[in-house]
Amino acid sequence: MKSINRFKKITAALALIATFGLGQSYAQTAPKKMEKEAKKTEQKVKEVKTKASGTETKAAPAKALEKKDAVAKEKSTQAKKTTETKAAQVETKEKAVKKEATKAAEIKTAQVETKEKAVKKDVTKAQKQVSAVKKDAVATADKATSEKYNGHTVYLGPKGGKYYINGNGNKTYISDKK
Repeated sequence: MKSINRFKKITAALALIATFGLGQSYAQTAPKKMEKEAKKTEQKVKEVKTKASGTETKAAPAKALEKKDAVAKEKSTQAKKTTETKAAQVETKEKAVKKEATKAAEIKTAQVETKEKAVKKDVTKAQKQVSAVKKDAVATADKATSEKYNGHTVYLGPKGGKYYINGNGNKTYISDKK
């Protein structure tokens, strides 16, 4: 008789929890814990069923037990559904955040690339100006001859050496041996 009273108390508590939805808010905050509790209650129900079937053979308590069993299963399926929907919502939010982050990164890389291009243009302009200045300085200090060497004007140095200005703006001396 004591086991039957315990069984009735447990099933009554489960019925209250299931009908008033007390476990619903807890399932939203901790879905894994809710699933564990649902499994525990299902196991308890099975244990109670086996005890009740061994001690009692009336049909009325078995039907009540089946109803409570169905309610407990329904409650666990609802908890699973809510966790699945919340997980889907979190996934969509994560995807949106990732898209925004990649867009921001793409914009920043594009800005950096445009700045790099501008800097490269400035550097090449400066290099051209430097080479032009070198050519002018060399041309004014030394005398240009009417000779051409590989398409470059040949200059005569202060000590009598012959040279031309290469593409980099540097002097390239020409050997007298031919």
